[in-house]
Amino acid sequence: MQGRASAHVLAAVVLAVAASCVPTTQFDEPLLVDTPRVSRAEPPVAVDTEAPSSEAPAVVLVVLDGVRWQDAFVPENTPVLHRMLGERGAAIGAPVHGPVMSASGPAFVSLPGYSEIFTGRRAHGCADNDCGRARTRTVFDEVAHLEGSPGAVAVFSSWERIERAASPQPDAFVLSAGRSVRWHEEELVEDPAVAAVLEEGAKADAFPGYGDFRPDRMTSALALQYLERRRPRLLYMGLGEPDEYAHRGDFPGYLASLRAADAAIGAVFDTLDRMGERGKRTTVLVTTDHGRAADWRHHGREMPESARVWLFAGGGGVSARGLVHSVRSHRLSDVAPTVRALLDMPSDAAPSAGAPIDELLTPTSTALRVGSLR
Repeated sequence: MQGRASAHVLAAVVLAVAASCVPTTQFDEPLLVDTPRVSRAEPPVAVDTEAPSSEAPAVVLVVLDGVRWQDAFVPENTPVLHRMLGERGAAIGAPVHGPVMSASGPAFVSLPGYSEIFTGRRAHGCADNDCGRARTRTVFDEVAHLEGSPGAVAVFSSWERIERAASPQPDAFVLSAGRSVRWHEEELVEDPAVAAVLEEGAKADAFPGYGDFRPDRMTSALALQYLERRRPRLLYMGLGEPDEYAHRGDFPGYLASLRAADAAIGAVFDTLDRMGERGKRTTVLVTTDHGRAADWRHHGREMPESARVWLFAGGGGVSARGLVHSVRSHRLSDVAPTVRALLDMPSDAAPSAGAPIDELLTPTSTALRVGSLR
């Protein structure tokens, strides 16, 4: 695939557009949104006396492996995310004025990135994709412990090595990673529909990945079935095909897999819309474990630009505000604290822990700078 002239021409064209056009043409000028002042002559605002919902808040965390900000913020690539930004979402990491969001590194590869996302701390002692099992409890462990049930947390990943970053304990919650790695399989196979998707994925060809990789379409189908039937407090969906196609040198395949992942995110929102009050109280977070180098194909320690990442939040505890101007720089280690905040959980008091991304969740002042996507 690397030698195809058509792929190289398309890659060059798209890179040129991303580099020269995205920062100036994909976004409107930042807006200043002021909190309206109520005149004394106006009648008092009616107070909603409806009883608060008994449904606990929930989170769906989606990670798209190795997706650049240049590609994530192009409407043709992610039409669902762009529509959600206008209807019920907010995002950081786009090329607007202000601090950016990054993986901590120094090795901008997958397993350290996932470890940082899941623990809310920089991945000390993990610098490549051959790291051992996590040593620190993750946000998955914390929610499972809080709920007292392994079925309340479910992790579904196309890449089998997610198991190493997900938890120090192999039996803390439901997990299906790759075609064969399973924890608490009994929670999956008790539902015939979920069991059928699980077995279909186990027999699927690994392409575009290798080894025990499960195609994204099977991973997303499994996650969606579990979400609607079991309604977990925390569900993780990890889709890996964008990174696999990029490493193969297949730029059209990379973009096609990104569009397919975007459609899966749309299916998540459709599922939540059918789930009544639980769906209304569920927030969807979408991010990536690392960016890509300027050549779009590679990433890692020698390519510091591949540190750039991004994050979208929609539904649940997020209001529709488009692209939010960050008030400080952010790291992947801020994702787990944001999940904790959305689930009304205690924060991590460790000095090395990240912090919730407050400007995504609630306005930080009476004026908020927002950029809207075209």
